[in-house]
Amino acid sequence: MAISLEVKKFVNTEYVGKFAEIELPIAQPEDEEPPRKARKKPDKKDKKEKKASFIRKRADYDGDDDDYDDIDSEIEAELDAEEEEERRKSRRGGLFGRRRADDLDDELDDELDDELDDELDDELDEEEDEAAKALARRKAAAQEARRVAAMFDDAPKASRTSQPVEAEEEEYQEPEPEGPRTERARIHYIEEGNGEPLILVHSVGQSFYTWRNMFSRLSLNYRVIAIDLLGHGYSSRPENFNYTVEEQAMTLGLFMDAIGVQSAHIMAFSMGSAYALRFALDNPERVGKMMLIAPGGLSPDMPLAIKLMDSSILGGVASMLYGMRTVEKVLSECYFDLAQMMSPEVVGEYYKTISDRESRWALRASFHNFDDESVVSRLRSLGAPVLMLQGSEDKWRQGDDSELYHTAMPYAGFATMRNAGHLLHEEKAEKVIAATLEYIPAIQPEA
Repeated sequence: MAISLEVKKFVNTEYVGKFAEIELPIAQPEDEEPPRKARKKPDKKDKKEKKASFIRKRADYDGDDDDYDDIDSEIEAELDAEEEEERRKSRRGGLFGRRRADDLDDELDDELDDELDDELDDELDEEEDEAAKALARRKAAAQEARRVAAMFDDAPKASRTSQPVEAEEEEYQEPEPEGPRTERARIHYIEEGNGEPLILVHSVGQSFYTWRNMFSRLSLNYRVIAIDLLGHGYSSRPENFNYTVEEQAMTLGLFMDAIGVQSAHIMAFSMGSAYALRFALDNPERVGKMMLIAPGGLSPDMPLAIKLMDSSILGGVASMLYGMRTVEKVLSECYFDLAQMMSPEVVGEYYKTISDRESRWALRASFHNFDDESVVSRLRSLGAPVLMLQGSEDKWRQGDDSELYHTAMPYAGFATMRNAGHLLHEEKAEKVIAATLEYIPAIQPEA
């Protein structure tokens, strides 16, 4: 497939655009440790070990200690199976978001709370008793030492001071308050054209390469700004970033501040729609109109390679195995016209920006930490006008799945385009451009 002149600017070079620097806030660590009386909740590993001991006691196991290893293995297998089952049950039918891993751990640990509370309280009571006894012994020893010292003290009485000498207190100086901790990150982007700003937001596992068939033609009518989200494309992979919906939405605002854009229209694709919607909900004055292409989150219809990324147990292995073949398989499910859209060049460009270890870690974190429930629950209060587009042959957004966002936004427009898969804007670029011009009339700046 020949590459057009307008697409060439997106390929064969790493940095085709420019960078905007932003400062990401870092959560402050807690200054004070919890009081000694405050019982810390045991972590998951400790609770598994304690549960194993309780199971042994209940079973009145009388075997040799060497056989405990086999029992531990069986218990660990049972616990892992329980955890995976609870994770599957918590997914709202496997659709658009999930509860955090911490919530799942709490559910799994509810049955242990009473037994663990009693055991930990007993341990604390024993420790307190021992501490009290040790303090009493120290006091008794000190009194005995003073008594013996008085018997053998030959110093003249007059030379002793009747009052203890108080040490001079140093003047306390209030520490200077530290400013909020931040981490610097760079966002890679490309912009072109004049008119009202239109920001293009890609989905997880992509870069702004996905807009290659639309970018130049849209720039004839708008100031088009396509970005690489953090952890994607050639933007930074920050150390203190969890790739949640809230954090990616926050970076959209920081990016707009960095390039001096006060407000803009937004076009977002697939999971990137949740980032854009969260930003619009938090900053209604900064968003004009929104176009959402195949919006939604993780779906049970997605390939196994993607669903494994979301697994707490197998996610790390899945990210390591996410190679060129996996990218090719995923893309083959996203296009309707494979002969026209699939090529080694397209697969290579998609794979290039996720081929290193840091990028795959960011990819896995983006899937694993994606939770759009807080967004969906607030969509009725969204003030920005929304137009939703979907391909008729989209394998990942079928049936009731595709209606979740639309139902939550009763005043949003919805259109289905025939003979197009999930990557609707790549297959039917001309139709999406025509819908954009109809929905967001082009207003050129005055000369």
